[in-house]
Amino acid sequence: MTGNGKTDVSAAALKALGFLLDAQDSAGEWKDFLLPAGNSNVWVTGFVGGVLAALPFEKSQEAALKGWRFLEKAATADGGWSYNPSVPGDGDSTLWGLRLGETLGLESSDTFQKAYGFLERHLSEDGGLTTYASPAPVRNYIGLPPFVSFDGWTQSHVCVTAACANLSSHRQRFQQYLLQNQAEDGRWRAYWWFDDEYATAEAVAALVGDGRTSAERSTEVAAQIERAVGWALKRSEILMASEGANPPAFALAHTLRILSRALQSPLALEAVSKGTARLVEWQRADGSWAASARLRVPRPDSVSPAAGTEWKMWAGMPQVAPSLENVLKHTFDIYSPDHYGVYTTATVLRALHETSLAAN
Repeated sequence: MTGNGKTDVSAAALKALGFLLDAQDSAGEWKDFLLPAGNSNVWVTGFVGGVLAALPFEKSQEAALKGWRFLEKAATADGGWSYNPSVPGDGDSTLWGLRLGETLGLESSDTFQKAYGFLERHLSEDGGLTTYASPAPVRNYIGLPPFVSFDGWTQSHVCVTAACANLSSHRQRFQQYLLQNQAEDGRWRAYWWFDDEYATAEAVAALVGDGRTSAERSTEVAAQIERAVGWALKRSEILMASEGANPPAFALAHTLRILSRALQSPLALEAVSKGTARLVEWQRADGSWAASARLRVPRPDSVSPAAGTEWKMWAGMPQVAPSLENVLKHTFDIYSPDHYGVYTTATVLRALHETSLAAN
């Protein structure tokens, strides 16, 4: 960054906004990732729209509302949202649509209310939220026999619960679950992502709630947020040192979101300043950041993906015999980056916005 850091960050944010506005198609959707089901347009639209809805610009508000209009038409028959229209509805996609609707102030709409009811069916007995309330719809979609367990996909997911806890109606409901599921080193572990920074940032944002820093929370909650901040400080140093054509902007952006909740700490303040400078350095000429959000798909029977799992980037189904063994081998334990850079760019833009708010 040059002399006036604030100006550079503001300029970077505006360039990112321009990229995202250009990436929205005439129907109002954004798309990204590539998995056996194709690109995601519904889930991604809910996420990107929610980022833009929180920005104080007329164009971003208009784009977010256009995204909502697309979601109104893309809702499933039972009221939820999904990865894309060909896939059964799920709790994760639905919560992001609801977060967009809440930010736009559309809670009283029929679409919002139906989606809210759909989401309620994904609450688990352990106090968390699952991606799939029942294995039947997604099992039938994939075509797997009854003896293949879906215990991994129908359990509570920390990353999904943390994201949903940022809905105002669910913040208190999920607080105890989040407090009970923090790892010893301070992070919250993600199921659908390689980067635990995602789940940790969403959990910290939810625990801080309407306040801006951990200092405004109870002693117990503040202590767990500070543990997450300690983990994020270590991660930010590692991430900022990265070199190469695909820097980890997605993960770094989430560490800055965590650290922005602890700006009373000189170490956190310094890390946010250095981290935003690094993100500005990594921004591409078109306003985007290179794809670094990596969505993974564990086997449906995998409750806790093993550290030694050999993940393969999805590049299409190879020419193999159509056996159950081959379906399990080539359809799961795969991942996809956000090929278009839309998801990473929206994530960085949200981080720049949140750190700016926290500093003022």
